[in-house]
Amino acid sequence: MNSPEPSPVAVAAQARERRRRGDRDIHVVSAWILRGGVVASTAVMLAGLLVSFAQSSPTVERMQSLAYSGDIGAILHRAAGGDGVALIELGVLMLVMTPILRVAGSMVLFATEERDWFYASVTFFVLILTLVSLLVLR
Repeated sequence: MNSPEPSPVAVAAQARERRRRGDRDIHVVSAWILRGGVVASTAVMLAGLLVSFAQSSPTVERMQSLAYSGDIGAILHRAAGGDGVALIELGVLMLVMTPILRVAGSMVLFATEERDWFYASVTFFVLILTLVSLLVLR
């Protein structure tokens, strides 16, 4: 026989107890990582847009001559120097790294909070594949 589904009240009580103990729900942490990454990257891109407009007026020739370098060190160096285009590129890089950070966070939570080594291993494998495809297979 199948056991009956727990009532919504029981599920809510279990969730409250987990929060009281300090347990972190993987879904909640993942959502906050994604929200934070999107907000931070948007803020950096908007700042880059404002700085870019303040430095010079946009022209078609200028936009056609700008190209994405792909060198993270150069982007960071130029962004630290106040280059608006580099700030926009940095914001895009932050946006690309946000889901990767989410996968890394999930891996840590599976290992530390859930003690689920199978899912931690699978998540680690996904993280490695993602990083290899991003860094090696450009």
